[in-house]
Amino acid sequence: MAQKTHDTLTLLREQVARLERPPIAPHVSETLPTGTPAIDAHLGGGLRRGTVHEIVGTGADHAIGVRPTRFVASILARATGPIVWVRGAGTDLCLAGLRQLGLSPGRLILVETTPEQVAALAEDILRERGICAMVADITAPMTLTATRRLQLAAEKSGATGFLIHQAKADGRRGKPPPLPASACQTRWRVGAAPCVLPFSPSCRTPLPGPARWQVDLLRQRGGPAASWTLEISDDDATLPLRLASPLADRSVASPTPRHLHLVRSGSAGA
Repeated sequence: MAQKTHDTLTLLREQVARLERPPIAPHVSETLPTGTPAIDAHLGGGLRRGTVHEIVGTGADHAIGVRPTRFVASILARATGPIVWVRGAGTDLCLAGLRQLGLSPGRLILVETTPEQVAALAEDILRERGICAMVADITAPMTLTATRRLQLAAEKSGATGFLIHQAKADGRRGKPPPLPASACQTRWRVGAAPCVLPFSPSCRTPLPGPARWQVDLLRQRGGPAASWTLEISDDDATLPLRLASPLADRSVASPTPRHLHLVRSGSAGA
């Protein structure tokens, strides 16, 4: 196993060397903007580089991670440099969807391993210099010790880590178990939110409005939690996430261009 890990890292170094660009100086940019002004303002410019961020799905996304993956991909599409994406057996990644979000597949180095080896491999990759980010699909929350090791590795190399939960379906209903303590810089919960049915007197059966996301910043080190409702349209997925229009007098506000925009924001419990 040690020889296999060594061979994997050697191959990764060779691929990173071919994709590597000059590192971004700290004074130029220390954050990764999300593309949503309200979220970036709350974070002080965006997600901190050289740290690890954890994104958890809700509902169906607790198992398949579509919205958390799209959330991360839309952020990395605004950055430059190689991205190493680590996947456990059984997970999948749609390159056409990533390309639609503006994330070039040419920047990706895909690594597939067993779910049990994702944490160790993610730490080794985060120690490597020259990459923009490491994304790991995990089937269970990492322990406090494991996330602390990832955080230290990211701080040393300057690479940014993302942990996306893709939990195994257990066949039971109800809420997932509470998340354990984590040393990650931020922890997010991203899932679906009820959409609004646009009312029209000429239409007896209203069509569903644009899809909505509920994005909760459950915790961040040194800052408050928060919550946003975003509206998204697949008509132009490359546009940034934006807050959705607020409701007024129990009616739907005039429709805005179909892309992600903010509905409302507020505080969120950890």
